[in-house]
Amino acid sequence: MAALNDRVMTAALVFSRWTLHGDGRLTGNDMDTQLPPKEWQVLRLLLVSGGRLMTKDRLLELAWPHGDVSEESLTRCIYSLRKYLKADKGLIKTIYGRGYRFTCSVSTEVGEARLSGQGGVAHVCSACGQVSHGQVSHG
Repeated sequence: MAALNDRVMTAALVFSRWTLHGDGRLTGNDMDTQLPPKEWQVLRLLLVSGGRLMTKDRLLELAWPHGDVSEESLTRCIYSLRKYLKADKGLIKTIYGRGYRFTCSVSTEVGEARLSGQGGVAHVCSACGQVSHGQVSHG
């Protein structure tokens, strides 16, 4: 995953009844657990994808940038995430032969404030999961 700054590390992603904290903790449904690093990275990538398809190749490239890894590693990671999410495991939809899509809306929290992403308040990069604030320029 791209280098993360302090602001990104404090950003929490909120979905359904869950919160994925910047330190890798997943909380919700009377659960507070520390996700393994790869599960945290893959879940974060899916959460910031905006509901778009994340191809297997793209997930492998971003979550395992320096290693020779097989699709089986990603498959095991997705299986593990679904076990953590229990009844909400269906939020990670498999697009057979292509990749995965996250099917729930996601909001961002930085510190105490929840950011809606409206009016240029926050933008979460779908490629790396970094949060930027203020106006977002594309170009």
